[in-house]
Amino acid sequence: MLQMVRGCAGSVTSARTGCVPPWRVMRASWVAAPPEHVACMAAHEGTITGVGVGPGVGVGLGEGLGVGLGDSLGEADAPADAEGVLWEATPAVPPHAATANIAMTAASLVPTGKTNERVGARVTRLGFEVTAHTISPAVTALNEQRFNEVKTLLGIVLLAFSACLDAPPVLTADISASATQAATVGGRAQLVVNVTNTGPALSHVGLTFMSADKWYERHKVTDLGGCTVELDHSALDCGDLAAGASATFSITGTAIEAGTFHYQLALRELVRPFRFVNDHADGADLQTWNETVALS
Repeated sequence: MLQMVRGCAGSVTSARTGCVPPWRVMRASWVAAPPEHVACMAAHEGTITGVGVGPGVGVGLGEGLGVGLGDSLGEADAPADAEGVLWEATPAVPPHAATANIAMTAASLVPTGKTNERVGARVTRLGFEVTAHTISPAVTALNEQRFNEVKTLLGIVLLAFSACLDAPPVLTADISASATQAATVGGRAQLVVNVTNTGPALSHVGLTFMSADKWYERHKVTDLGGCTVELDHSALDCGDLAAGASATFSITGTAIEAGTFHYQLALRELVRPFRFVNDHADGADLQTWNETVALS
């Protein structure tokens, strides 16, 4: 047990004395009042020797600090150097209740890295952050994909619906064709096409050759019968034909080379979307014939 006053300290249990800095003071309230304190010190009488310095009645060179304290309570200076619990010899003062001071230091505020979570509680642990960045990209991408799918589906539905609403009427007509099938080089040949429009009005009726042989190429045309040659469409443009109207297109020419030629003729409009007359899933109706041209 160590007694310490300002500047000096002494150990009751180890009989050691020593000096401490004059500004160092330690306080403790191990017992509740001075009488108990004195009794505790008396129990260790004879275990330490030292020089008492200060006012009061006591033995200057005694065999124990207990004798000095038995005669007088006051301040005493006794050098000591000892390890143990530090106690202060206090002057005689009215008894006071036991106290204890707890100092809060910066070290006590240093986080330990542990959490005070309750068992079973669901909390986010340190080091894992849930932010909008970790969630939003995935959710945004999913919403974008669904939006694109819905947009595509709506586009198809609207396209089909508009096609039904805006579907143009079918072009129909009664068509017959007659042509010279045997001729001589330099001889006269003729192509006659009769058309009765049984559908809506036709714009730029085209006598279109679907075969490799084209009549206006195998003959020197002398009369186009009111039509014009449209090389880009392999056709003769014979103008418009109103609904229910009929027309006869007679084209005349002379054969320019010998051989046998095969012709396929269909009617179509020579304006966009270039629809065929009497069109079907397997193709438009065709007028077909062969022509043999002999040498003169």
